[in-house]
Amino acid sequence: MRARYRLWLGVGLLVAHAGAAERVTAQAARDAFLDPTARALFQSAQASWASVDESVARYTAVIQQRIAAAVRTPLKDRIIYRSETAVRAFWDEDHDAVVQVLGTHSQYPGRSIALREGDLDWLDDLPFDEPFDPGSDRLFLGLGVSTDEDDDPEDAVDWIAHPLAPGADTLYRYESGDTLRLSLPDGRVLRSIQLDVLPRVASVHLITGTLWIEPESGALVRAVYRLSRQFDAIRDIEELQEEEEQGSFRYVPGLFKPWTFDLKMIAVDYSLWDFQVWLPRSMRLEAEAGAGVLKFPVTMDVSYALESVTTKLDLDSAVADAPSPLIEHHFETRAEAMAFLAGLLSQQDGIDYETWENDGPRSDRATLMIVPEDLSSVATSRYLPPPIWQDAAGFPSDDQLEAYLSALAKLPAPTIEGLPVVASFGWSRPNGLRYNRVEGLSVGGQIEASIGGPYTLGATGFFGLADVDAKVRVDLERSSVRRRLELGVYRELTTPDPKGRYLDFGNSVHAFFFGRDDGEYFRATGADLTWRAPVGARESREFRLYAERHEAVASRAGFSLFHSFDTWDFRPNLVADAVEEVGAEVRLSPWRGGDALGVQVGLELYGQGARWRLTGQSAQTDFARASAVLRAAVPVGGPRWRMGAELGGGTTWGDAPLQRSWFLGGAASLRGYPASAAFGPSFARARLELQRTFDGIGSAGVFGDVGWAGARTGFDADDLLYGIGVGGSVLDGLLRMDLSHGLEGPAKEFRIDLYLDALM
Repeated sequence: MRARYRLWLGVGLLVAHAGAAERVTAQAARDAFLDPTARALFQSAQASWASVDESVARYTAVIQQRIAAAVRTPLKDRIIYRSETAVRAFWDEDHDAVVQVLGTHSQYPGRSIALREGDLDWLDDLPFDEPFDPGSDRLFLGLGVSTDEDDDPEDAVDWIAHPLAPGADTLYRYESGDTLRLSLPDGRVLRSIQLDVLPRVASVHLITGTLWIEPESGALVRAVYRLSRQFDAIRDIEELQEEEEQGSFRYVPGLFKPWTFDLKMIAVDYSLWDFQVWLPRSMRLEAEAGAGVLKFPVTMDVSYALESVTTKLDLDSAVADAPSPLIEHHFETRAEAMAFLAGLLSQQDGIDYETWENDGPRSDRATLMIVPEDLSSVATSRYLPPPIWQDAAGFPSDDQLEAYLSALAKLPAPTIEGLPVVASFGWSRPNGLRYNRVEGLSVGGQIEASIGGPYTLGATGFFGLADVDAKVRVDLERSSVRRRLELGVYRELTTPDPKGRYLDFGNSVHAFFFGRDDGEYFRATGADLTWRAPVGARESREFRLYAERHEAVASRAGFSLFHSFDTWDFRPNLVADAVEEVGAEVRLSPWRGGDALGVQVGLELYGQGARWRLTGQSAQTDFARASAVLRAAVPVGGPRWRMGAELGGGTTWGDAPLQRSWFLGGAASLRGYPASAAFGPSFARARLELQRTFDGIGSAGVFGDVGWAGARTGFDADDLLYGIGVGGSVLDGLLRMDLSHGLEGPAKEFRIDLYLDALM
């Protein structure tokens, strides 16, 4: 298969030329415009879009760009790539663009090692292509252009139909909205009118969004849009569909499928230069690539600070006014001209500049580079913007980002054609196979169906070979840009801490190979209503109402690979109280910082209130419980050393069922001790560690844990459990291994833990 996707920071950004829509008739569809204003706006904007803007002869601008790409996990987003760049662009309609590199700074695992060993130059990974061409498309501001759909029918997947192209009204509907008023320095007020772009069907080739159009000129003032449907490689690429049907991907674990890309938001803003021409001011891009459970959010900001603009009218006026003769310079070669310009810039900035020849890996660039002779100085330039997670002048503020999201949230969900049903089973789906001491090997399946607009109906089931028991959950979900609302009924195996991931891949591996199952289990049957963060966002908030019945389950499995020839068995399972319970719970887990070399702080809050009774009895009991865990990782004495700390505690008011106790033990809470080494209605724990980092790739260090659980009134310092050890991790705790040993109590032991998603 010949793929023509342009990889941008490792993410397939599907952006294409508007000419793809020319395959449809140019005659306006009768139902395209939901009101007369929308028709007038569309016609004005289409006329402006179709005519190449030749009013700008040249311009100079300082362009700042900042990018971050991360790995998303439940605990935090780990930034694996970040870059900040500042250039001065000299654009001229008759000549190649010239780019003066003012500063650039990139950070990703292994980069500093490559610099030290001479395998990488300071500008080899400069993430800037070329400045904005005023005659190019304004909606896809500098995002790259691929070929028309009709260029190669066999490969016609990487295109987006432009909402202003001829025939676009057969693909989209349009509706006018509010008026946006812009106050200019001379007191004049310009108005732009909102034009909502609504795709007729959900498609990876169509956008959904809002354009703000200046009605007199048809100029695009602002645009906020996203893909109307998430891109799925196997579903949307015919060649991959055929390979999937032939079984080519049957050995790819469902843990790493599907392969998706979602353009979640693009926002572009323009400003009016000298009351004459609209030129870019800023752009914001938010996207996410996925490979099953692995999610990679990408964010980019671009800011244009215009320093000068010369229009054709300015040139004509200059000739008419007969200005004083300019000093002319004649050059025999382009290299001489570039050297002369570098000399002028050196005098202006007090920095020695040289020209950069477009050879080797830069031969495909359409720009000429002027760079400092001391290339290491670009990393400390005063022109560099701060990282993308910090507010900065020239870039969209938090209030503006909120306004962009609000605009997208107000748009109706596009229609999905037919009744798309996705089914997966066992190995082919994430966590479709699991192993624990209750079910033994349990095989799962899932069916999801889009039933119109934002609604999805899903069913998930598991069948355990050891307990010979089926578990089923059916959910109706409404998803939007801002939130997910899910109504579910279920009969399933669960744990006292569902967020502990004891039914996921990691604990299953430990249970099957090493006989170490850290979960406590009981059966829950009931219904719930859950409000949580939107799809693709970090799960930092959740509110749940539920009514369910609890039943105890026993350990049924007795096999572990490494104990195949031992007289061994799993530890007994928790004997849960048989109760009927109605309640509510809330989880909040804000996190600040994802830079592996910077400050990171997170807070995990949990609260629950419920009323319960023993099954078959009428007497009712109320309880409430709450917990808080504070986590922090900070550099110590420079970027090579880091210190991490966790401090947590929780308590219960009233009498709660046994399964609502707090449990300590294992890698997540108290290293050096087995799971459930201590439990009770209250707990307190802390940990401290010191690590040496190695260029953002990994780290190693020492740690100590302390914990206690029991009744509040029975706390005794002599009951504290202590554990110490050494550990190492990859990519800021994404994958971690600890060697630990408990120091107090009969449950202390030497442990080796390999797990995911640690603090450091």
